[in-house]
Formats: sequence, structure tokens, C-alpha cells
Amino acid sequence: MCVAMPGRVISVEGTRATVDFSGNRVEAQAGLVKVKPGDYVLVHAGCILQVLSPEEGQSLADLFEELDEL
Repeated sequence: MCVAMPGRVISVEGTRATVDFSGNRVEAQAGLVKVKPGDYVLVHAGCILQVLSPEEGQSLADLFEELDEL
């Protein structure tokens, strides 16, 4: 099973975005959806698949943080 991870876009240059995952910054392909800094997104295999609402993004980030603590 594969899981898309929630993160927050820090910057965008062309079709590449820097995404923050709880302090870890990763480059991701942003060519599939239109993103801007501050957007919460789902990333799988280095590609941004979906832009989330701020509420969805924060909820998923909190859930993954809780899972990480287990």
C-alpha cells in the first residue's frame, strides 16, 4: 500500500515546489495541479497530487504527527 503525505508548499519555481513535511523540506513535481506558497498538498512519489483546504491539511498533518508518536 502507498500513502500520499500531507505537506505545505514553501515555494514554487516553474513546475517544481519545495514542500515542508514537519520540518523536512523536499522538492516535488508541481506540474499536475496549480499550487502556490502556503497551500497544503498531498504528495506521492515526488508528485503533488492534490491541493487541500487549510482545514483538511491541518487535520491530516495532526493525524500523521499523532501516528508518528505511536
